[in-house]
Amino acid sequence: MNGPIVREVRIQRTTSLEAFRTLDRLDVLVEDVERLGRLVRRALSPNRVWMLNSTETGGGVAEMMPRLCSLLNDLRVDTRWLVLHPDHPEFFPVTKGLHHLLHGMEGLADLGRARAVYEEVSRRAAGNLREVINHGDILVVHDPQPLGAAALFAQEFCCPPMLWRCHIGTAHRNPHTEKGWRFLSEYLQPFERLLFSAEPYIPAELYERSAVLYPGIDPLSHKNRDLSLYKLLGILRAAGLVDGPPAPGWACFEAQAQRFVDGRWEASPLENLLFRPVILQLSRFDRLKGYQHLMPAFAHLLEHGPERIRKMKVATERALSELSQVELVLAGPDPAGVADDPEAGAYLDELCQQQMALPEEIRRRVHLLRLPMVSTKQNALIVNALQRLAMVVIQASVREGFGLTVAEALWKGTPVVASNVGGLGIQIRHGTDGLLVGDPSDAAALSEAVLHMLAYPKEAELMARSGRRRVLGHFLMLGQLQSWLEEFARILGVGGAVTAKRGLTQ
Repeated sequence: MNGPIVREVRIQRTTSLEAFRTLDRLDVLVEDVERLGRLVRRALSPNRVWMLNSTETGGGVAEMMPRLCSLLNDLRVDTRWLVLHPDHPEFFPVTKGLHHLLHGMEGLADLGRARAVYEEVSRRAAGNLREVINHGDILVVHDPQPLGAAALFAQEFCCPPMLWRCHIGTAHRNPHTEKGWRFLSEYLQPFERLLFSAEPYIPAELYERSAVLYPGIDPLSHKNRDLSLYKLLGILRAAGLVDGPPAPGWACFEAQAQRFVDGRWEASPLENLLFRPVILQLSRFDRLKGYQHLMPAFAHLLEHGPERIRKMKVATERALSELSQVELVLAGPDPAGVADDPEAGAYLDELCQQQMALPEEIRRRVHLLRLPMVSTKQNALIVNALQRLAMVVIQASVREGFGLTVAEALWKGTPVVASNVGGLGIQIRHGTDGLLVGDPSDAAALSEAVLHMLAYPKEAELMARSGRRRVLGHFLMLGQLQSWLEEFARILGVGGAVTAKRGLTQ
């Protein structure tokens, strides 16, 4: 065991705070953020904020971290980013089991062994934290993976103000969730504040020191910025997803997307990507994201859609034409680039087997894509282009902490169909900002919602526009930054009272 397992990540400057003034109706919010930034900076100086999570790439937390840290530094609130690199091969399988438990699913069969592995890694990481964190700093810990390290650090060395941000959870308590929260309970004791993505996720026994903090997207990032048609096509060409002339010089990507074709992965273009209506799901390859339900729903759509269309008050010929050409794209990051998810590769293999078992006439219209993670910027641009290209974006999660893929799609004006679980139902008001499905495993219900978007394009467009306004008002990175500053001000005893739960009415 050589070297530290907690390492600082160099923060690249991203979007500047001033750039948010170019977006509609954000001047007042920018001014409030600047005011809070001054309060926190004065109270905290000469100390700093430390953000601690478990991976540098892959997943929403890793994507959020450099942008949040960069904006805090833009306010001259000194903020650093630490990542836990466990050297025990069982650590991430243990924390993946915890992840399942907190979502109400089965996990951690051997609690004694899980506790031993978790504590072994956490104790060593706590020693690393001692070397960099001072008593007057603020430590923010994200999710269960590094929670034990921070708790042991506080217990054995010193206790700076600490906040825990839980990005996962479910509103439904069952024996699995109880088991997960019992496992974590002792590690939560030193934390002054616990922050969750939705109020129903907060366990009753933790309610008094908890609050809601919504995540948000950066509309000016590579993943969400506007793309001209020239740039969008250049990105798809550079990623190897479409054929054509050589990619522009600026679009020479380090790696191309891989496509599962005839039982193997290969870099080959999608022949009809630019000329067919596309239904897209784009998340991590995780069973809880519900990819396994999409191929049955797509098959149901192709089989029963024509009959349903003939009973709808729609332009029948147009709707039948769309249905005859629609294709399903299931995309996600290459599992090799997501360090803290040891199950992603095996789950993707299951999806490949599911695709191969489809009848040939359906299989040729279902595409599995593995997006490269060699460059986070290039990955983000590919995601941006695919979300803009799609006719409908689906998020069929079985469990979902928040699911910012919905906000990303709505920001781009793309209609969304999602399961009504977790944060998805917070982002979307059914029939206003998109369509919600109660059970993502119900192939008939999921295909009906998708068919509605295909058959009523004007209504779908209006819902997407409403969704974009909702994202602008509630789910941007700037709002998340404001909430973090309020929490820091609260913990430092400056700036007056902070809203207790920050709920959002539907």
